Parts: sequence; C-alpha cells; structure tokens
Amino acid sequence: MIETDVLIVGCGPAGLTAAIGLAREGVRVIAITKYAQLAPTARAHCTNQRSFEIFRDFGIEPQAMASATPYTEMPNFTYLRSLSSDVEFARLRGLQLDDEDNLNASPCTIADLPQNLLEPILLTAATQQGAQVRFQTELTTFDQNETGVTAVVRDLLTGQDLTIRARYLIGADGGNSSVAKALELPFDGPGRLGGSLSIHFDCDLSEYTAYRPSHIFYILRSSTDRGGPGLGLLICFRPWNTWQFIKGYTAGQETPHLTTTEAVDVIRDYLGIPEIEPKVTSIGKWDLNSLCASLYQRGRVFCMGDAVHRHVPSNGLGSNCAMQDAYNLAWKLALVLRDHAGAGLLESYSQERVPVGQQYVARATKSMQLHRPLLEAIGLADPNRPEGDGDLARIAANSTDGAARRRGIQETMHAKIHEVRARGLELNHLYQSVAVIDEGQQPKDTGRDLELYARATTCPGAHLPHAWVQRSGHEVSTLDLVGQGRFTLLTGIGGDEWIGAAKAVAERFVLDIAAVKIGPGCEVTDLHHEWAERREIAENGCLLVRPDAHIAWRRMSTDTDPEGALTDAVARILDRQA
Repeated sequence: MIETDVLIVGCGPAGLTAAIGLAREGVRVIAITKYAQLAPTARAHCTNQRSFEIFRDFGIEPQAMASATPYTEMPNFTYLRSLSSDVEFARLRGLQLDDEDNLNASPCTIADLPQNLLEPILLTAATQQGAQVRFQTELTTFDQNETGVTAVVRDLLTGQDLTIRARYLIGADGGNSSVAKALELPFDGPGRLGGSLSIHFDCDLSEYTAYRPSHIFYILRSSTDRGGPGLGLLICFRPWNTWQFIKGYTAGQETPHLTTTEAVDVIRDYLGIPEIEPKVTSIGKWDLNSLCASLYQRGRVFCMGDAVHRHVPSNGLGSNCAMQDAYNLAWKLALVLRDHAGAGLLESYSQERVPVGQQYVARATKSMQLHRPLLEAIGLADPNRPEGDGDLARIAANSTDGAARRRGIQETMHAKIHEVRARGLELNHLYQSVAVIDEGQQPKDTGRDLELYARATTCPGAHLPHAWVQRSGHEVSTLDLVGQGRFTLLTGIGGDEWIGAAKAVAERFVLDIAAVKIGPGCEVTDLHHEWAERREIAENGCLLVRPDAHIAWRRMSTDTDPEGALTDAVARILDRQA
C-alpha cells in the first residue's frame, strides 16, 4: 500500500494548482491522471488577474506571462457576417484593462494563456516542490473513514491495481467527475443546454483580421445560411495564425463527428474564404452545461473545478475559478495536516467557494443567452428573411424598423459588456465562513456595478486591496507582503502592540505569522499614499490576512488587549482552543 497525505485525481489547472499549494508546504502529494499527456489543445485560455496573482505567489508569474498573449494585441470582440465580408454589426472593446479601478485592482494584468501552455508550467512547479505526478493512472474506487481515504487506482500501461492510503482526497477530475458522482454531491441548475463542436487550426488570417484586431470574431448566420440561424466563434490564440472555431448546437441537436476534410469545409464556409488551407490540429466536441454543486465536500473528500461548477465558456471563468478553488483549499488542508488547525477550518471551503461557483454559472449562462437577441435585432433569425446580403441596409434604413434594429443591437451590446468586461465579478468576492470574522462589518457602497468594477475594501472576507508600497526602496504590491502559505498581520504607525501580539500568538499556536508595519520610517513605506487611501483602518489598527490574501479579521484601531483579541481571533479562525 502506498501512503500519502493528499491524493489528487486530475492534473488540469485545478489539480496542479492544488499540488503546488500543498507540496510547497511540505505536504506529501500524489496527483494522478488517466491521460497520457497534459492538455494537447488550448481549451481554457482567458486568464484573469486573480489567477496571475496565484502564479505570482507561486513564483511562476514570469513564466506564465512569457507564454501568454496580452489582450492589448487583440482587444476587441467583433460581430460580423464572415471574415471575407465588410458587413460588421458591432465591436466591443473587451478584455484590456481600460478602467482605472480595474487597472489599480491588482499588480497583475489579464492575458490569454491557453491551457496547453499553462499546464506544463504548473506541472514543472508542482514536481519541483516535491509533488509526485502519475500519468495513465485511473481512479477506480475509493472509501473513506474517520482517519483517511483508501483509493484503488489502475496503472493503464500494465493493468495493475494499486492501493493508495491518503489522509484526504481531492477530485479535480473535470465535468464528468467520478469523484463527485461517487460522493453523490447535490447539483442545481438546468443541466445540459446543448453541445459544441470545436476545431483547432493554424492558418494565416492576418489579411482579414489584423486591421480589426479581435480576440473573438462572432460570425453571425442567418435563416438562409447552411445550418440555419446561429453563430460561430473564431477565437484567436496567437495573432493571426493560431485559432479555434466553435459552433454551438441546441439541446435537441446532435453534435456531429467530423473528419478533417469536413472540418476544413466548415471553416471555409463560416469564414467565407473558400481558398484558404487551414491546418486542422484537433477536432472535438463537448457539452454546454449550467450546473453547480451546492456542496463541494463530504468528509475527507473534496471536489473542485469543473467537477462542481459546469458552465458555458462565456466570460472565460472556468479554469480561473478552478485554480482559485484549489488555492482556497490548499492552505487550509496544509494547516490541518500539520495539526496547526482543527478540521472545522475545512468547512469553510464549501462555504466560501460554492457562492462563487453559483455566481459564475449564472453569469456565464446569462451571457450566452444574449446571442439570440442580437440575431433577432439584426433580423438573421427571421425565417421569412429574404435571400441576399441586405442585413446592413435594413439596419441602416431611415425607418421605424431600421431604428428599432439599431436600438436592439445597441441594447444587446450594452448588456454584453457584462460578458467581456466583468472585472468586478472576478475581483470582488466577499467570503462569509467560519474562517472569517466579520462582526457585522460590510463594505461601503461604491454606487457602481460590482460585476463590472473592482471594489477596494479591507472588510473581513474581502481580498486584500492592492497598493504600490516600498520595501527597501523597491516598489512592491501589498499582495507581495502576504501569502507564501502564512498569515500576515498588517499595521502602521502606533501599531507596535499588534506586532508584539502577532509574535506572541505565533509562538502560542506554533504558527507562521508575518507582521508588517507600513508607514514613514517603517520596514515598508507608503510613498504614493495608496495604502493610506485603501486600508480603511486607522494607522494603529490591524488586518489579519490569510495565506490566500483574503482578510480574516480586522481591528479599526488599537485594542486594550491586543494579544488577547488576536489570540481569540486566530483560535476561532483555525478551530483551535484559545
């Protein structure tokens, strides 16, 4: 029997992120995948600021950025009839950070980092930290009791069954998760919405795209086109040569299997360029789902990523949410495994991440449903639509009908801003759980749309606000002061008692707590005064920041018994005796 601390099933972004987060804390990790290789195609690719912050904490942000394409190179979303046509209906400026609030929300940017380029970076980091990764190894069964999980896995090369005894098991095994199924996790949502055909190909399309640089070209089809009304997505990964084409099918339609020849024909038809010679690199199909589990764990077994939240790719949330699930759980498991926290801390995983998954599933589904109103506004869905290419003329007409069509397009595009610029959706999570002590504190109302705009707050449960500060004269982010698997106490001038309290509490609980004072003459200075504007506490107050950069507890100013207050807070958060 093989023994380990944590067995991870699945080696996608979620599983490998969990492996890094656990292994760097000295946890024994075995990660298995039934596949012979990592993701061979781009799959997930939109990578948001929170994910790059995780890479920054892991020390792999430079490698990730070197493999990514900045969205400034392909900033738009373009809606058109075909690449060969001059008929365009709308453009949205999308994924670049064009709002000051969002730009100032993180030291990191957003970028296009395809899964087939990301996973090797994560795998290297995981193995360098000591995680063991086994390919062509499939989970067959598992059972758990009060002390651990016994799993039987099969080596697909030899057919040999191996028994692994782990203290905990993580199911990061995708949308058809065998772990989630075995746990009988409860799911809410309509389920399968339809299917998608995906074709990855290489082709120089610069002649048709470089002058209107876009990440996604939405190719709108009419009732008189082959296959009827709908749309195809042409997604650029490397301007302007590496692409993915996606065609959707309704729940009542069967997603076809295509040969390479048939795939080339589909590409030529939708792009409207019969003479191109695309080199097809892969053809696949997958389901469009709208489901989220209302519980991510049972006993000593946890699930994450697509195993528990399954949604359409609109808003680009999937792999980001998966990696953030893993980052949330890893530090908690590490503390429990080292006996620095009680098992009650682990209850916070579902409490914190289920609401995020539910929000993401709902937003992605809503974004996808906006395609139909656009087709209707243009008139492409009309079964009585006349033959020919008169769509633009009907939209441009100086008539009641033309005005109605223009208004419909404008309203749909305004709504779709929530698909392409929803930075607040990604940045504003406010956790409520046993691992957060909020004492009734709530963030201030900014008066802005919290799906679109980032909100900087130090309210307990929120992510620590980014501000540029100086350490030994060098510019660093406040996020660079925290993380690394440890708690951090932040205070300022007059907060010496908090610094002393942090040292005493760290010794009491045998816990790593960094204590940082920010202000003139301190270890860290605030020369831009950004931290002073965002901290919301007095200089002699304090923030207790968790290893995942979320604020666990705060005091607005000094306390009559700093050590006692901090002791009680840490004990409560970690499910320990004070």
